[in-house]
Amino acid sequence: MLTPAVQASRLPRKLDLALPLRGELGDEFFGLGPVGIPMSFGRNTEIYAEGEPAGHVYKVVSGVIRISKLLPDGRRQISAFHTEGDMFGFEADDAHHASAEAVVPVKVIAYKWQSLLAAGTRSASLVRNLLNLTMIGLRQTQEHLLLLGRKNALERVAAFLLEMAERTDGGSVLELAMPRHDIADYLGLTLETVSRMFAELKELGAIKLDGARRVHLLDTERLAAMGA
Repeated sequence: MLTPAVQASRLPRKLDLALPLRGELGDEFFGLGPVGIPMSFGRNTEIYAEGEPAGHVYKVVSGVIRISKLLPDGRRQISAFHTEGDMFGFEADDAHHASAEAVVPVKVIAYKWQSLLAAGTRSASLVRNLLNLTMIGLRQTQEHLLLLGRKNALERVAAFLLEMAERTDGGSVLELAMPRHDIADYLGLTLETVSRMFAELKELGAIKLDGARRVHLLDTERLAAMGA
């Protein structure tokens, strides 16, 4: 039976207890024993909502997570995509300030935040790695703010494609998990503008489109120059 704290964090969605707790930041890394809760979420399923208690942090085992916030006028801003190996759900206080949803079917491991803090008093390596995760997240946030504030539409799309290629390690063939309207909400553009920029990059010979989600990166140097 799940504890009230777990229930409050909306954890009892679908537990996949057969999921191995391994990986770069798995339980062996934390040295805590089997404290992580393996979970599976279907496409577009909410993991947690804005305003809910922030009692857990999560590691992505597979799939892609989007972090988003609804603006007062009803528009949506996606602030981050998290891919395999990323951790998310860190908050400065006791509530989530954005929502987390599965872009595609995902598997995550949920860790109780208080357990990690307690373990940090016994493990200097855990503290270093949690701090490193925080710095990585801060750097990604800074880069995203730069993208939104200083780059035009074509530069934003070029930078996004290179970012996703680097994070998914797909080489020159990029399989985009997210639909175009998610990309638009991440880049602060309209759906029509994103589609037009994809077409322009194709005309320039920088990319080749193979269906709605598969992108062949034909000229990464040109993309890098655009997105710099």
